[in-house]
Amino acid sequence: MNFGLESYLPYVLYTGAIIVLLLTIFWRPIVGIFYLLPLIPLQTIRYRVNDFPLGSSLFGVMLISIAIGQWRLGRPVFPKTPWRRLLAIFALFTFISLCLGSWYLKRGMPLPGDSRFSVWQEYMIMPAMLLLVASVVQTKREMQAIVLVMCFATLELDKSFWNEVSDRDFSTYSDDLHGEGGSMGYAGANGLAAFASQASAFLLALAAFERRKWVLVGYYGLAGFSAIVLMYSLSRGGYAAILVGCLVIGILKQRKILLLLAVFLCTWTTLVPTAVEQRVDMTYDKQNGQFDGSANARFSIWSDTMEVFNEHAFLGTGFDTYEYMNLRRVPYWTKGYYSDTHNYFLKVLVETGVIGLLVFLWLLWRTFAEGYRLFRHATDPFFKGLGLGLIGWLVCAMTANLFGDRWTYLQVNGYMWVIAGLVCCATEIEKREAAKEVASVAAVGQETSELNAQGGGVATEPSVSDVAWEPAIPESVAFRL
Repeated sequence: MNFGLESYLPYVLYTGAIIVLLLTIFWRPIVGIFYLLPLIPLQTIRYRVNDFPLGSSLFGVMLISIAIGQWRLGRPVFPKTPWRRLLAIFALFTFISLCLGSWYLKRGMPLPGDSRFSVWQEYMIMPAMLLLVASVVQTKREMQAIVLVMCFATLELDKSFWNEVSDRDFSTYSDDLHGEGGSMGYAGANGLAAFASQASAFLLALAAFERRKWVLVGYYGLAGFSAIVLMYSLSRGGYAAILVGCLVIGILKQRKILLLLAVFLCTWTTLVPTAVEQRVDMTYDKQNGQFDGSANARFSIWSDTMEVFNEHAFLGTGFDTYEYMNLRRVPYWTKGYYSDTHNYFLKVLVETGVIGLLVFLWLLWRTFAEGYRLFRHATDPFFKGLGLGLIGWLVCAMTANLFGDRWTYLQVNGYMWVIAGLVCCATEIEKREAAKEVASVAAVGQETSELNAQGGGVATEPSVSDVAWEPAIPESVAFRL
């Protein structure tokens, strides 16, 4: 804060939460959305209220207040969207899988207060945000304000990480150079890298349809800052994610990004710090023909994961069970790798089986399809940018999740669900505008029909014989007259 107010921040946040909760219920539910938005990626700030009553359940309580506010106004809490039925199936299936996991682990049923239930509950907050954003947001101006708040939160997150690593020497790689994730908290540098890649792709998509120069500069500036933060995170998964995101956006809209991407790939060793180059090169030792310890550890974990999957292929071992397993074959250098498969798709496969993976892929496809539909068919440039931005965020997330779980972290992936909710709102606004145009055309046609009826018949074009002949007068003569 730099004003000596750090010790007062928890009290300000908690008092503000109480005021916002009342305003959300009794005035406008969207107030609660704006309160939660900056706290989604800034986990360390959000956790300042954990010591207060219900502070650890801040998100859940605020989302419930938003739902109550919508109900009080007579609006649908969970509106009809392309995601509603799918998300209901997704939530039910993951909860059943959570219960099956308790049987697999020989533990009691997952009830509120259980650690596994808390993981599932926080995971379900994100789909709930999608539906509530789609329900609460009504206008384009509100959507733009939400994007603005997201940009400010992203800037604060980037700044917190930059302050953490800016004084370190990146002339030679060492494990000590890894940051702790700044304000993102326990998601770490890899989680922040995934977020930075996703945010950069989203901002580039918005910039593709922006014509106001000062806003364009803001989009590109924040995207560039996020890319710099990503570079110093030393996360190879994040590097892959932003490359794929830029490639997709370049193919779909901004061809100039493809040119810049080609130039960067040819010259990147001269542009990045030496530590970054060494971090990338150490992935595979060409002289010895071997991968580094981190990559080999992943291969070993993936192999072990597939052995577990083969025993529980249909429904898996149960949601959030992998971290409680005792792996049978783990190399000595994988200390700290026991609780994650380091590939979220494999984690879904081993924990929820083939059925769970199909449901998850269905969710990914629906998200991509809705973003693409808005991008291709919207008439408003801002809405087109939102659709393309959702695609960019999604492909970056999918790439980053090939190297670890970046999907279930609210601080890493929460904004994707907010953007998906905005895509729902934009789609509905586009439908309303199209309906108004159709109604306007129909009204004009009805009015014309009524006038024709009052005239005693159907109006027809006058024939040549009905038009009185007038001699043509030269323009010069007419001017003098």
